[in-house]
Amino acid sequence: MWSIDSKLPIQLAVIRIAGVSVAEHKKAFERLSDCASDYKRKYAGSAIGEIQGVQDARRLFRAIGIDPTKHRPASEALLNRALKDKELYSINTLVDVGNWCALDFLLPTCVYDADKIKGDVIMRKGAEGESYLGLNSRPVNVHNRYLLADESGAFGSPMRDSQRSAVTLDTKKTILLIYAPLDYNLEMLKEKAQLFARRTQDICGGSLEDIMLLKG
Repeated sequence: MWSIDSKLPIQLAVIRIAGVSVAEHKKAFERLSDCASDYKRKYAGSAIGEIQGVQDARRLFRAIGIDPTKHRPASEALLNRALKDKELYSINTLVDVGNWCALDFLLPTCVYDADKIKGDVIMRKGAEGESYLGLNSRPVNVHNRYLLADESGAFGSPMRDSQRSAVTLDTKKTILLIYAPLDYNLEMLKEKAQLFARRTQDICGGSLEDIMLLKG
C-alpha cells in the first residue's frame, strides 16, 4: 500500500511493472538523446524558465520547501544539459527510460527495484536525524524534507534516491514514479504515467500490474 501524508502539497503517479529485463544496451539512451536534440533544436537561445513545463517542477519544489534556483529539479538539470549540448550519461535501460521520461515530461521521475522495498510505503516529512545513503555514496539528510519510506526507513525523495532501492541488471520488478505539484492536471498526469509504463515495457519488457495516482 502506498500513501501520501494528507498535509503534503504533492501528487504522485506510482507505476508497478513485473518481469522486466534490465540491460546495458543503448536503445533507451538513444531516445533520451533524441529528446535532448529536439529540445535544443526547438529552444536554443531561449531562457530555460520560459520553456513550457519547466515551471511545473519548480512549483513542486517550492511547495515542498526546496529552492529550485539552488537545487535544480533533475528534469530541469537534464534540460539544461540538452540546451547547452552537454554530454548525457547512460546507466542501464530502465534508468535511461526514467531519464528520457523526466526530460520529456519535465517532471521529476524515479525508478526503483520493487523487491528492495519492504511493506507499506508513505510519503512524509523526515524526522530529526533521519537520513539514507544516496546513489553517490553520501548520506542524504532528510530531516524536515519530503521522503519516501517503507518499513525499513527512508529510501528516496524528489531530490535524490538511495542505494538501497537502486535498479541494477538483476532487477525483475520495478516501481516507477512521477512527482507533480498539487495543481497539476490529473488527466495529464495519468497520460504521462501510462506513457512511462509503455516506454518501459517497450524497452525492458514486463507486465503492467497497476498505476496509482496519489494526492496529498
